[in-house]
Amino acid sequence: MALSDNTKGETYQGHAANEVPTVSIPRPKTEDHGDLGRAMIHGEYESLKAIHAVSPIFGPEPYGWGKYDGSDVYFLVAEFREVGEQPPNPVKFTKRLAEMHKKSQSPTGKFGFHVKTCHARIQQMTDCWEDSWATLYRKQLALMVELDEAKHGEWPEFKVACQLILDKVIPRLLEPLQSNGRSIKPCLIHGNLWDENTATDMATGEPFIYDGGSFYGHNEYEIGNWRAARHRLSAAPYVKGYLREYRASEPGTAVLIPCNQRQILVKPTFPSNAGLRRALTYSDGEEEEEDETQQNESEDEDEDEDAATSNPYGLDIDEKWDDGDNDRRNLGVTGVAAPR
Repeated sequence: MALSDNTKGETYQGHAANEVPTVSIPRPKTEDHGDLGRAMIHGEYESLKAIHAVSPIFGPEPYGWGKYDGSDVYFLVAEFREVGEQPPNPVKFTKRLAEMHKKSQSPTGKFGFHVKTCHARIQQMTDCWEDSWATLYRKQLALMVELDEAKHGEWPEFKVACQLILDKVIPRLLEPLQSNGRSIKPCLIHGNLWDENTATDMATGEPFIYDGGSFYGHNEYEIGNWRAARHRLSAAPYVKGYLREYRASEPGTAVLIPCNQRQILVKPTFPSNAGLRRALTYSDGEEEEEDETQQNESEDEDEDEDAATSNPYGLDIDEKWDDGDNDRRNLGVTGVAAPR
């Protein structure tokens, strides 16, 4: 049965099309953006395929994708699942997400993906393979900077700030993950995991995800999108639930580099369609939404800016949690490593 992004509650919901359905029969998901539409649909098909292969319960099975004759419209056909609660139960959802990250295996043992995938309508730097997570992430962020400048023009001061992040901050925060005998696993990640790309299957009660822009990356990248306080996934039960299932990578203490700072670093790669500088220069409470669906939601919310920026996960910054291995950590640490 087909999946449609046009029928909330009857099929899985995406946010590419704006038409309101007049019938209840699910239709294929479509994109009419020429080469971009092809990349979006092909990337989502390969993302669903990879997720379903690791966790059939967590990801709908994709059946095929293609192009309508005589047009630039591309379509995706996949298993039908009726959307229930969004986001799903935090205990079930974070358990499934962590299981997918743990069970997945990069086919090359490296970070990247075999095709280009998209974050909404933004093409990502995923169709390459890198031994270093810092290297792949730098390519990803550099592409966002390039796309922003192409759309909005050059802003010299902003360009300097971005270059400092690329040349100084990324090596300082990410290279220690794979140095001094430490290593991290390339995990299959969804790539755009916000509230309405998650749902509860009405038939089974199990959580599932869709509308992905997947690649093999550091698992902590997955929850970078949750830093925005507008997302219900930023609530403590989701963040703490995930970190209990998949403990933060080392270095992760006040003496070295905390997970929290790595999350701040990856947040700019979840930009609005308006461009990267919105994600870098606006607070979590002010940032534009990724698409019209999220933008409409934000208009109904009055976020507390100070709370959003100082404590984006909604956690007591002095609160400690038990990861099940008698290793208690302070989630609010802000220390950094000494210059290398």
